[in-house]
Amino acid sequence: MIGVFFGGRSCEHDISIITGLQAMSACSQKCVPVYVDGEGRFWTGSGFDSVSAVKNFRFKGKLVHLRPSSRYLFCNNRKLCKIDAALLCMHGMLGEDGSLQGLLEMCGIPYTGSNVSGSAVGMNKLLSKTVFERAGMNVLPYVALRRTEYQADAATALTEFKDKIGFPAIVKPCNLGSSIGISVASNMTELYKSIRVAFEWDDTIIIERALEDFKEVNCAVLGDSCDAGSVVTSDTEQPVGWKNFLTFSDKYSGSVKTQRHKIPAEIGEDNNERVKELAARAFCAVGCSGVARVDFLVKDDEIYVNEINTIPGSLSCALFKSGMRFSELIDKLLDIAVKKQERVESLKRVYTPLEPIIGK
Repeated sequence: MIGVFFGGRSCEHDISIITGLQAMSACSQKCVPVYVDGEGRFWTGSGFDSVSAVKNFRFKGKLVHLRPSSRYLFCNNRKLCKIDAALLCMHGMLGEDGSLQGLLEMCGIPYTGSNVSGSAVGMNKLLSKTVFERAGMNVLPYVALRRTEYQADAATALTEFKDKIGFPAIVKPCNLGSSIGISVASNMTELYKSIRVAFEWDDTIIIERALEDFKEVNCAVLGDSCDAGSVVTSDTEQPVGWKNFLTFSDKYSGSVKTQRHKIPAEIGEDNNERVKELAARAFCAVGCSGVARVDFLVKDDEIYVNEINTIPGSLSCALFKSGMRFSELIDKLLDIAVKKQERVESLKRVYTPLEPIIGK
């Protein structure tokens, strides 16, 4: 039985529902839905057949939970069904950031996507930028701003920004996606407002130089960073018809999905190949597995890696224009998950010293 996890206590909750419903429809194996509501409760049952049905609780469901050291889904303290593998369709905090991944590891359940550390790094813009830099990739100049430092002395906290970044600048919560809490500032008044908005979502924020007249380019990567030979990249994708950056509505309205993406990106053949190579390098540097989407900014033949999404919306199947069906992608993700779990279980976990330590 494949447990399909979707929803979650995240501002990307609704997008996760879409991905989850798509994945259940495409999965060739028998699935059990595990819907995580806005309060963090786990539900399963029937009637999970539309976004509105899920959001408005128009399904026949019951509360369930997981237990460490067990692969079963429990209801009322009784085993409901065994989960052979978890198909993760969670976006955002408490689903994409390593939290759920840690719970599943404690249960011994194979799961799709990156492990705890890869998921945590991918979700954290500050950590991921540090990893990208150490891997020799270009990132835009940036500074991190922490709430306590800013509240104690805003002028001093912004000294590095004034010396290193300047205007225009883009302000982002450190651990968020889908462009939520992100805004562009062209002067100090707008900067203070942008900082205030970003701090509503996170205790640490990123301020980076905002490019102008650039192109955003995305590329998905499939495989396992522990097996570099398995890693393959998708075609490149270019969202178009926007100004500074795509808003939440831009990214997920039907018009964007059907009309405002170009595959491959119009950046030239050489740059497209460079983006693919950098996407694979970013995937391996973060320690990803399954599928991830790497986002780039391209200006005047300079390519900057922007961020990595370890559970991309609709699992980025559309970027693999070479003919991969969604069902085929799901099968590949589950196969990677099972092999990853087998590798983990082959490792030693308990050390027995030659002489007992306890009892001396």
